[in-house]
Parts: sequence; C-alpha cells; structure tokens
Amino acid sequence: MAWYQGASRITVTAVEGRFPQRAVVSVRGAAPVEIPGEVGAVHVVRAERWELELEHRDQGGWCPNVRAVQGRWQEIGGVPTQVVHSRNLDRVGDRQGRNLVLRIERLAPGGDAPTTVPTAPAAQRTTAAHRAPAAPAAPRTSAGPAAGTPAPGGVRTTTSGSGGTASGGASAPAGPARTATTAGSWNG
Repeated sequence: MAWYQGASRITVTAVEGRFPQRAVVSVRGAAPVEIPGEVGAVHVVRAERWELELEHRDQGGWCPNVRAVQGRWQEIGGVPTQVVHSRNLDRVGDRQGRNLVLRIERLAPGGDAPTTVPTAPAAQRTTAAHRAPAAPAAPRTSAGPAAGTPAPGGVRTTTSGSGGTASGGASAPAGPARTATTAGSWNG
C-alpha cells in the first residue's frame, strides 16, 4: 500500500502473471476504483491524497501482492513519472518481480495533461573531439628494455602480479604489474 499526492494518470504497461492482476485506488471519502490488470488500462486520479494497492486473484478472492517496488521519480519528456512493479508470489530463482507494472505520471492541476517540468537547454560540445591514443605506454624500469623493443640477447623480461595463480594452485593476490629482468640463458 503506497500513498501518493496530487492528480496523476496511472497506466498499466505490462502484466506477466499466472493470476489475474489489478490495481486499486482509494481516496478518503470515496469508493475504491479498480484498474484492471490489462495492458493499456488507464485511470486518472484527481485527489490531493490517494492510496494505491496492487493485488492478484487467487482461489476466488483478491489478495495483496507480496511486493510492490516503486521506482524513483524521473522526468521523461519533461513529465514527472514513476514506474511501479509488483510480485504476487515469491518463487525461487525468479527475480523479475514484474507481475503488474504501472506508470504513474503527475498531471497539471485541473487537467488531463501531464505536468511538464521546464528542462535545461540541450548540452552543446564546446571543444573539438580528439582521438585517444591507441594504447597507453607500458611502464619502464631502468633494468628492462623499452616497450616494443626486442630484449638484448640473454635478457628475459617477465611480468608478475597479474592475479594468476601462485604455486600450489591458490589464487595470488592481484596487484600492480612488476617487471623483472634476469640475465643469462633461459632454458624455459
């Protein structure tokens, strides 16, 4: 059960349940209004304060859904909008929670048109786009060769600390790469 303030338009945008779904709008001093759980169903609420309940029909009676998740209010096309989705039953492995999905839009006082919120002018680029370098340069140590140059004979360059496995199969702690050089022959 969620409370709302002000005139709003409620639209059913999705229904994905095994049970019939509905939304019920209650305004103090007035009869509750049922919004059928059919995609495209619309109801306009004209009240200062109202309550919204999401329900499903099970074994001949209407039961409250176990969860109704209210998204945060966002401006879509300059209109304050909220998406509410519900779940009628919890099932193992089912994380959708989309048995009934509603879109709630705030209306302008005294009308059916959504309230539009003044928007900031569109952002404009003030600098020219530049391509990023293909790859960052590898760090260089005083003992190792520069990146992209062949190692002198008898010198092997290796990198350690890349998050691989240490001896014994245990996971080594990830850390910054370190370059090490060894002189002499390598029989690998």
